[in-house]
Amino acid sequence: MDALLTALGQKAPELGVGGLVIMLIVLLLRRESGTESRHSAEMKRITSAHDEELAEIRADVKELREKNDELERALDKERQERRRVEDELAAVRRGGAT
Repeated sequence: MDALLTALGQKAPELGVGGLVIMLIVLLLRRESGTESRHSAEMKRITSAHDEELAEIRADVKELREKNDELERALDKERQERRRVEDELAAVRRGGAT
């Protein structure tokens, strides 16, 4: 690409306005290709960081679901125990024995 630019630069007087336009287009294309590679690298970095964040969030959600399930089991156990005690108390109030 540099050789092309050098050749166009040397031939600019011979090429006239058309040659200068072509040289300008080549310069812009060269600049754009560098920008595109930087953009691609930045997008890969952002995507990687985003994937890491998603993995961390998914792990947190899994942990919270497990904790929620554990607390629900403990609550169910406590409710069953409370019902059992209330049933025994009701039986005692009615004069029955357990």
